[in-house]
Amino acid sequence: MVDLPILGGVSPEEIERIAQTVGTPTVAGASLTTRFFRRVSALVATRAGRGESGQFTVFLQSEALFEDAKCCSVAEAPLLANGADPVVDRIWLSTASLSTSFELLLRWSDAASLFQAVKKAGLGGIPAVVVDWRTGVPQGRLYRSGLSNHEDSETVFFEDVPITRMQMKEVLDTFYERSLRTPALVIEGHAKRVWKESANGIPEHRPEEVIQGRLLEALKAVFARHDLRAEPITDDGRADIVISMKTITSGGLPAVVNEWVLELKALADQTNTGNPVPPSVAVQAIQSGLEQAIGYKTRLNALQAALCCYDMRATDFGDDSAFAHIQDDAKHHDVPLWRWFLFRSTAASRTARGYLSSASR
Repeated sequence: MVDLPILGGVSPEEIERIAQTVGTPTVAGASLTTRFFRRVSALVATRAGRGESGQFTVFLQSEALFEDAKCCSVAEAPLLANGADPVVDRIWLSTASLSTSFELLLRWSDAASLFQAVKKAGLGGIPAVVVDWRTGVPQGRLYRSGLSNHEDSETVFFEDVPITRMQMKEVLDTFYERSLRTPALVIEGHAKRVWKESANGIPEHRPEEVIQGRLLEALKAVFARHDLRAEPITDDGRADIVISMKTITSGGLPAVVNEWVLELKALADQTNTGNPVPPSVAVQAIQSGLEQAIGYKTRLNALQAALCCYDMRATDFGDDSAFAHIQDDAKHHDVPLWRWFLFRSTAASRTARGYLSSASR
């Protein structure tokens, strides 16, 4: 058995102190698919910086690489990750680390035939990144469940530029729609649950932490050029999610810019044991969340901060009602207030979308 207290000459206590002070790496805890997306993003940024241009690139992530490579003629590319070789107008099949890769020698001429070629090769169901180089600045989309599922896609950002408020909101909306809106989405892919008994409105213990973990995973893939940390310590406590980017000062020195602070709140009207929670608790949680967002933004010298509320209560009261008591303070400190309602059933979600006219209900 390994003697942990002397492992590498570093005690577990010292490791814990370092982790609390420095923070864990962005990819810590990330899935293989998210790691793949981040490595592809770094490769694309490198090639774009060297002036590469063309039509499209497809990167496919395989966990059965040599078996999948039998789908067609291939050319091995063992040094793809180095960024020294062109990647445009090619289809790449690789492991999550990009350490072993193949170019798939498939015939295609445009976007439609490109997608069709991948699907005909039997690879339409594995994670993919599609890069569009035609505008001069590479644009990317993630297909977590493969090119055969066009609807399950989202934008990925390759540029080393600040994340706009609109971009952040769109990404958070997408995360909600694909991961939290209904109980069926919440448990998809054996993910940790936020509901203990959705039909009865009973949440799991500390659902906020579950949402935080799943959101971090989503953000790490989409904002692949940024660093993300959960709960870094400040004098005011722990910020839920901080998004930062490495840069260079005017004097040529390395620096880190904290772009975003996201403060998360899960609002429930029951405890995980089914006991009722007074309405005043949610009101106070929202106010506390705004105070924390403002405090962390100031302490971390962040460019932007947002309060993100995930509403698990029985009734959707609407944003105006939920945020009425903090609207003025939020506006004064320029902190957007965002809220998403978690439905307790798929049927309730469909009704809220208003697919049927009121007369036919």
